[in-house]
Amino acid sequence: MSKYISIFFLTVMVSVILFFTFSFVFMAGGNPAEEAVYTMGAIMILLLSLLVSQLYYLIDLIKKKL
Repeated sequence: MSKYISIFFLTVMVSVILFFTFSFVFMAGGNPAEEAVYTMGAIMILLLSLLVSQLYYLIDLIKKKL
């Protein structure tokens, strides 16, 4: 079980680093919608990271049954 938790946190860290790197490149101005973009991006990162870790879990579960 700890394998999937580490996959989740690794995916979160890599996604956050990429999110902030690309956001600083593309959003150089002081746009008021910037906070909304960061909020939605953070929510998407967490949900997609959870999805990736669940997919790894399902793949391992299917491998064990075969």
